[in-house]
Amino acid sequence: MSPAAWLPRTRPSRLDTYVYGVIGLAFAALLYMLLAQLPADLQLPHLNVLVFAALLVVGESQPIVISRGDDDLDEVTIASIFIMALVVLGPAWLLLLAQVCAVTFDDVRRRKNLKRLLFNNAQLVLSGLATRAVFCLMTGRSFAGDDAPMSVREVLPALASGALFFVLNNGLTGVVVALALAKPVVPHLRDDVRFQLSTSGVLLAFAPVVIVATDFSLLLVPLMMLPIFAVHRSAKLAAERERQALHDGLTGLPNRLMLQERTGRALDEGARNGSSTAVLLIDLDHFKEINDTLGHYVGDQLLTQVANRLRESLREGDTVARLGGDEFAILACDLGSQADAEQVARRVVAGLMQPFSIDGVRLDVQASVGIALSPDHGDDVSTLMQRADVALYSAKEHRGTFAFYSPEGDLHSVEKLALLGELREGISAGQLVVHYQPKCDAGSGGLVGLEALVRWQHPVRGLVFPDDFVPIAENTGLIGALTLEVLDQALAMARALRDAGQPLGVAVNISVRCLTDLELPRQVAGLLGRWGVPPELLTLEVTETSIMVDPTRTMTVLGLLRDLGVSLSIDDFGTGYSSLAYLKRLEANELKIDKSFVFAMTQNSNDAVIVRSTIELGHNLGLRLVAEGVEDAETWAMLKALGCDVIQGYHLSRPLDGAALRRWISDYQRPLATVTPLPA
Repeated sequence: MSPAAWLPRTRPSRLDTYVYGVIGLAFAALLYMLLAQLPADLQLPHLNVLVFAALLVVGESQPIVISRGDDDLDEVTIASIFIMALVVLGPAWLLLLAQVCAVTFDDVRRRKNLKRLLFNNAQLVLSGLATRAVFCLMTGRSFAGDDAPMSVREVLPALASGALFFVLNNGLTGVVVALALAKPVVPHLRDDVRFQLSTSGVLLAFAPVVIVATDFSLLLVPLMMLPIFAVHRSAKLAAERERQALHDGLTGLPNRLMLQERTGRALDEGARNGSSTAVLLIDLDHFKEINDTLGHYVGDQLLTQVANRLRESLREGDTVARLGGDEFAILACDLGSQADAEQVARRVVAGLMQPFSIDGVRLDVQASVGIALSPDHGDDVSTLMQRADVALYSAKEHRGTFAFYSPEGDLHSVEKLALLGELREGISAGQLVVHYQPKCDAGSGGLVGLEALVRWQHPVRGLVFPDDFVPIAENTGLIGALTLEVLDQALAMARALRDAGQPLGVAVNISVRCLTDLELPRQVAGLLGRWGVPPELLTLEVTETSIMVDPTRTMTVLGLLRDLGVSLSIDDFGTGYSSLAYLKRLEANELKIDKSFVFAMTQNSNDAVIVRSTIELGHNLGLRLVAEGVEDAETWAMLKALGCDVIQGYHLSRPLDGAALRRWISDYQRPLATVTPLPA
């Protein structure tokens, strides 16, 4: 058995004490045997015994690789058969010489350090000598060795000695692995012996058969080796098939199945030691565009490079897996707090922000990361994976960042899943209704337009506001149908008002999901044609954040919409990126000042300065300025003094359904706004 990497230590430990103790005990046993047990005249053993010694050395260098599951490989060597043959037949000096030569040759070939080499020799020396001594006590043979062939009555003692060798050999190595991995020794030994019993234990039981066969004729040795070689090849093929079943073929990373198995073990370990386990789901931004534009070869090369970057970002003991497509995952174990998981996420995001180079082409790729942490967000594999997926949806709204799971954004709760099904039916059944909030000229007070705001007239819940269902629609693919329904009703209202001699423009909010849909301009053109509404009467409101989610695709869609002749409005300006470069490229028609600045501008000089600066900036760019959240005459007056173009808010009217809007328009009298000086 090959112990894990248990060697580097900065100070003496239980592991060091155990390792050096085994080495010292083996050295003392060797010294005693050399001084007291070996005969003065060492005779050359029989040819079959020399053959066993040679096969021991060869067998140690050709291990059988056996999978223990979850990519955990172990090695079993056929050398154990010939060790037991030498234990039975002796002489003891040849047993020790063959063992030392075999282990030393193999460890040097694998470049193991001196301490591991000494320990591996020591544990085999102790196991071999103890087993030889017990066999000799049971059979009356000389410990140093004799020429007598094995008799029938010695078969049972040989099997018993083989069992002792099995226990000692696996016990000595099992303890060192348990100490190195800081695992409880007894449970680890129990699990290890259970596995080894079906592998090396079977080989040890084969030793008496080999001895008897060679006593009959050495020509039987090649025939006996054939099934051993067959087992060797079958084990190798089985390990390779299991590796393929648990790994991604392109990147060589663990796949979803292995990730789930390791997550389960990490959660069990965390429950025992009080640590946390995090699952980080990683989705590459813009990968589809790269794959579609440059081809699958470049896409595959990019995924391979991403896999290598993710490996470099891991801590020792963590796992990175590829789940499929451009989705990866990291299992971070033994965490002390949420801050530890955040550090892992920051390394991932930062590492993938560096450009990639494929065949001389520079590619910029960002990643969105969703994080779920045990036990806070779940204590089983499926819950943790599902909630990391929920967090990933939140992260993808901003791109190039990470987000932790939050129950508020969980669309998979029982209540929200029920609401999703009802919303799907509600859209089909015409339960969505549009309310309209008037917009007036800040100077004259004249009515200049409307903003369309969706509501859901639920048959049981009553009137449901957008904050309760629009996020569900955005994350489940329903937002497209919802947006088209709102556009259809809004344009129908614009046509009705125009026919009544009141040609008012109508503004509709467009979701980030719709802004990346190249079909949206065609759909808008179709609705304008259906209702016969001039495109200049339609304003589409988009947020800065939605533009930055996928700037290239968004700018393409907005350009096509602008070509139709519709107006573009930047909603909630000042709360996002406030990028002047994108404002220039957008060629928008208006800016909407976010209500968070407008609410308190008459009492807060900082808010007043922000509003004034935004108005000046917008006018310098040739844009119309709309202030939302106007709730009193004083705020209206201040906005008028600052040169704001349009106001909107409860001071004018709350959002109204179609019938109430017509009555409001009929009754509306323009108020007189008193101009007040700006606060100092």
